[in-house]
Amino acid sequence: MPPLHPVLLLLFLLPPAASASPERDAYALARLKAALVPAASNSSSPAALADWDPAASPPAHCAFSGVACDPATSRVVGINLTAVPLHGGSLPPEVALLDALANLTVAACSLPGRVPPALAAMPALRHLNLSNNNLTGPFPPPPAAGVVSSELYFPVLELIDMYNNNLSGPLPPFGATHARLRYLHLGGNYFNGSIPDSFGDLAALEYLGLNGNGLSGRVPPVLARLARLREMYIGYFNQYTGGVPPEFGDLRSLVRLDMSSCNLTGPLLNLFRNHLRGEIPEFLGDFPHLEVLQVWDNNLTGHLPAALGRNGRLKNLDVTGNHLTGTIPPDLCLGRKLEMLVLMENGFFGHIPESLGDCKTLKRVRLGKNFLTGPVPAGLFYLPKADMVELSDNLLTGELPDLIGGDKMTMLMLGNNGIGGRIPPSIGNLQALQTLSLESNNFSGPLPPEIGKLRNLSRLNVSGNALTGDIPQELTGCGSLGVIDLSRNDLTGEIPVTITSLKILGTLNVSRNRLSGELPQAMPNMTSLTTLDVSYNQLSGPVPMHGQFLVFNESSFAGNPGLCGAPFADACPPAAGSGSPFSLRRRDSKNMLVWLVVMFTLLVMTFFGARKGCEAWREAARRRSGAWKMTAFQKLDFSADDVVECLKEDNIIGKGGAGIVYHGVTHGGTELAIKRLVGRGCGDHDRGFTAEVTTLGRIRHRNIVRLLGFVSNRETNLLLYEYMPNGSLGEMLHGGKGGHLGWEARARVAAEAACGLCYLHHDCAPRIIHRDVKSNNILLDSAFEAHVADFGLAKFLGGGGGGATSECMSAIAGSYGYIAPGNQPVPGTCCK
Repeated sequence: MPPLHPVLLLLFLLPPAASASPERDAYALARLKAALVPAASNSSSPAALADWDPAASPPAHCAFSGVACDPATSRVVGINLTAVPLHGGSLPPEVALLDALANLTVAACSLPGRVPPALAAMPALRHLNLSNNNLTGPFPPPPAAGVVSSELYFPVLELIDMYNNNLSGPLPPFGATHARLRYLHLGGNYFNGSIPDSFGDLAALEYLGLNGNGLSGRVPPVLARLARLREMYIGYFNQYTGGVPPEFGDLRSLVRLDMSSCNLTGPLLNLFRNHLRGEIPEFLGDFPHLEVLQVWDNNLTGHLPAALGRNGRLKNLDVTGNHLTGTIPPDLCLGRKLEMLVLMENGFFGHIPESLGDCKTLKRVRLGKNFLTGPVPAGLFYLPKADMVELSDNLLTGELPDLIGGDKMTMLMLGNNGIGGRIPPSIGNLQALQTLSLESNNFSGPLPPEIGKLRNLSRLNVSGNALTGDIPQELTGCGSLGVIDLSRNDLTGEIPVTITSLKILGTLNVSRNRLSGELPQAMPNMTSLTTLDVSYNQLSGPVPMHGQFLVFNESSFAGNPGLCGAPFADACPPAAGSGSPFSLRRRDSKNMLVWLVVMFTLLVMTFFGARKGCEAWREAARRRSGAWKMTAFQKLDFSADDVVECLKEDNIIGKGGAGIVYHGVTHGGTELAIKRLVGRGCGDHDRGFTAEVTTLGRIRHRNIVRLLGFVSNRETNLLLYEYMPNGSLGEMLHGGKGGHLGWEARARVAAEAACGLCYLHHDCAPRIIHRDVKSNNILLDSAFEAHVADFGLAKFLGGGGGGATSECMSAIAGSYGYIAPGNQPVPGTCCK
């Protein structure tokens, strides 16, 4: 006789239940509460499941929080414990006694333990959601042949969500017996092996999520049989072989397809960050429900499918960083739903379709670094929802329309083209504009004074044109200006005195014009000014040598024969510098003494001003450093641009030796902690930085801050972490909030932090030594549970305990004057 399956054996081992089903449900809920140990309460939060009183008579279980009952029978049909602060414990097998239970949701509770095999035999269970926990071990397998019918394995399941746990082993072999299954999400775990062919028999499946595991093998072509499938996410860390099955062209209901970062090769289409070559298949243009297509950062060639957009549903198209050519399809916005159009860094040529100018739904247009020609459709400058129009580095010609508008436009970038004519006064209508880049074109005429209406403008670059006339006094109205570049034009007149009222101006470049007159006497008082270039004009008079001017050298003023003073070898003549120390004769010994004092002061001020100047230089370098790219370690609902928009002074929540930390809130409401790294050369991904951070993104532990991804360009790296609303332990203990943590809670925080460090030191692969453990690196979530932070800025240990060290990471690990206890060898103690 074969051994009994554990599910059947369980029914014999359970204590005898009362004859009435409601009493049995009450007993099962009592066992559930006993197993789900509530978090130790502190002064700011009550104990979890406090109203679950199993001793009540008659049973009051239908009034328990999170419990739903059938009003006719008082049987439990639903349990929802989303975000309940559970601590320890696990799901007990007695939950299977709830044989009328249709919906079991225990999500985002930091629940450890394993998934009880008894769940698989629950006869009424339709929705199972255990996502965002710390469950481990394999998923319950089906019963052995001959013991229990496979039809009793999750017999009526419609939805299963196990996303973001620590499950491992093979994927469950769901198949033809699960004809009701519509939603299957097993992403964000450690499942391995291949995708079962039986998944192709899930006839009702609409959502498939397998992203962020360790799957391998080929992507099964039988998935193309899923006629109702609308969303499929099977990328991120999975390491498939081969390419995308051409049979995927039969997925006519598909709306979203994400197979990014999973090592696909071959001649067919995939999504971003793979190694694909060849052309985008024409069948993609025939998908009737396609809304999002992102294939950026591959090696794709050929052209975009001519039919792309004709389905009337396309919302987001991003093919940045490939080798695509041809013209832009004219029907991308046929359905008037297109919101994001990003075709940068390819070889597209021809005109920009006029139809895009009529696409009122567009929010972002980025066509830079192509070979587009002809005039820009006038409608692109009057899109009601667009926040960015970027057409830089093309071969565009024509003129700007007389009427420019758009209440939401924050960036207008047309640099390095051949656009001519005048800059229209209506540019002042763009009240939200922050960046105006028109450099290296053929614009002529004056710089319109209406630019002074742009109160939010932070960057103005019109260099390399043929602008004439005076610098408008009205620029003083742009109180947010940080960068002004008017160089390489034909501007005349004087530098307006009003420009000195711009309180945060960091860069001013008016070189290579025909400006005349003297430098405004108040300019040295502009403490924010770190970069100044007035060279090659017709300026005259003395150069002030005090205040901020002490950090500028001769090159800032070169090419102005009429200028004189300290930066130059010759002092000003007495008439020009009356009363100045430089008006004395050069051979006078007193003059020499003053000269030495000035030079010494210059050196001291240069040294102490280096930090401020370096920061401004880095900011300017960031703006020059190319497009931002995001690498995500799980499915994220925001873009790199959303992250960059959060880098504001008002959002800074911390500064340290590793970088600056910002609190960001994306357009979708996601809260992030964004760490902007500082240090040596970490922008150079070719030296292993990307590989190391990707390894850190795989780390999952309930007491370690989750690294969600990173955003980078050639100069800057931004690490994206989950946000901890209660700040750091250091703030809690020493910042006036210590009353929130009693001694019991403090002991629990210490134990939780130790568990996180134990995982890093002993269980993580590769092992990581923190090197900077301190109270400010222990963060507290909404339930005051401890999470170790900044572990990603430490040295990696090799398999033998030594190994190579990342240059980037070792350059920024540790606090000055501090040796962390994690650096000391200790016996193998573990919280387990």
